[in-house]
This record gives sequence, C-alpha cells and structure tokens, in this order.
Amino acid sequence: METSKFTILVVDDEELVRRFILTFLSQLGYSCVAALDGIDALDKMKENKIDAVITDIKMPRMDGILLTKEVSTQYPGVPVMVMTAFDEEYSAGTAISLGAREFIKKPFSPEEFAIRLNKMIGDSETMKRVKSGKEAGQASQEFTNEPEAPGRMKDVKDLDEKTRGLVDDLMKAFKKD
Repeated sequence: METSKFTILVVDDEELVRRFILTFLSQLGYSCVAALDGIDALDKMKENKIDAVITDIKMPRMDGILLTKEVSTQYPGVPVMVMTAFDEEYSAGTAISLGAREFIKKPFSPEEFAIRLNKMIGDSETMKRVKSGKEAGQASQEFTNEPEAPGRMKDVKDLDEKTRGLVDDLMKAFKKD
C-alpha cells in the first residue's frame, strides 16, 4: 500500500510528542489524523478510514490500554502501536494481550519508530492478503519470515539524514514556542 493512501491515527495528550510524530509520519508520506485521548480517538475512527493507530498509554478520560482493547474489538484488523515511558506500570505483554501489534518505550529514536511502524504495517498488510485468500501461500510464507524493511526504508543513510534534519527543525520550532 502506498504510504500516501495509508492513514494513521496518532493519539497522545502531550502536544509536543503528538506534533513530532505527526510531522515525522507526514515526512515519511503517511496521511495522519490526531487525537488527544482514547475517547477522541474512537470518535475520529468513526469519522475517518484509519489504517493504523499509534497511541500513548497514559492519557486522561480513556488511556491507551482501553483504547487498544476497543480498537481490537470494534475495528479488528487495524494494527495498534503502543508507546509509553512508564514501563513498570504498563507492560508490553499487557498491551499485546489486548490487541497491540507493537510496543515501544519512550524515548525512542526516529529510526526505531519507523522500523517498528513499517514492520507492523507490513505484517498487517500480509494478514489482510492471507484473509482475503489472495496469494495465500506466498503471503503466509512472508508472514513467517523475518520481514525486510519496505523499499522506502532500505536506504538508512537517507533516512538518517532526513531524520536528523527533521529532528533539528522540530527542535528549533519547539524552542520558539
């Protein structure tokens, strides 16, 4: 799937983190929708076609764990990546048992984030092909193999330069705020 046709819902109550992720994903070519918490996220999912969700855990009104559970129930097949800085209170096992496909601890590098996101999306697309019966033999073999990074991620040098430039620009912009 082309990144420009792939819409990701970013859910985080911290504006700085949310803006950084939205800008980074836009630079990678994704369409993005933003939400402040789980309740806002579920409302946005009713209004938009969402292909993946990236959510923080600790948020007011509805946290990322309950959001993950709701997305898994209401929108099966939509992959969820959970982010958190609180590793004692929330574990990867808890998030994954409720339906998350990826779990990443803050702070994380943009490279790690991009690799995990692309793996999650690739796995999700493979599962959709398997479920639809198209290329079932090939798709199931792809899913069992360690996935190769998508084409746009292969040139790590370019990603690193883009990422460094993006991070520098964002840090300058945030210092002005």
